[in-house]
Amino acid sequence: MSKDNAQQVEIYHRINKLRLKAGLPVRGPSGVIDPSTIKKAQTHIDEKEGEYTDEVKIVLEKLSDSWQSFKDAGADDAPEWIEKIYNYSNNIKDLTSMYQHDLMTHFGLSLREFCEKIDIEREEHHVIVQAHIDVMWVTYEQQLRSDSSEKAEELKKVVAIAIEKYS
Repeated sequence: MSKDNAQQVEIYHRINKLRLKAGLPVRGPSGVIDPSTIKKAQTHIDEKEGEYTDEVKIVLEKLSDSWQSFKDAGADDAPEWIEKIYNYSNNIKDLTSMYQHDLMTHFGLSLREFCEKIDIEREEHHVIVQAHIDVMWVTYEQQLRSDSSEKAEELKKVVAIAIEKYS
């Protein structure tokens, strides 16, 4: 194909709307977020920390209710409830990690990962899920944050024993 016969290619430079949402200029260096935008976002997150306790309680209640519904449901409905348990444990993990509640984050992640391999027919696996939910409630009620305190180690040991014994 000769240069004379080649069609001219027209390039459209579209506005990157995602850059605008992130507070970046339409044109400019990539990978740089204005520090004032980060500070503003962090301030907003910090203001919401007062709602943390109520929100965690709501999600824990939904998790517990979903677990009870799973136990009450037939085998046909079980995958739907396991997915809800997975999602609620992931929500807890995300919410608690945002405010550095490391122990609850640990349990949320552990339960989420266990949901990926749970065998709904095995009662032993039900014990493991219940152990997770129980220690999450203890963590919530006692307002434990650190995953390295003596109480935290004791609660993690409870779940570890359940997993080791019933997996």
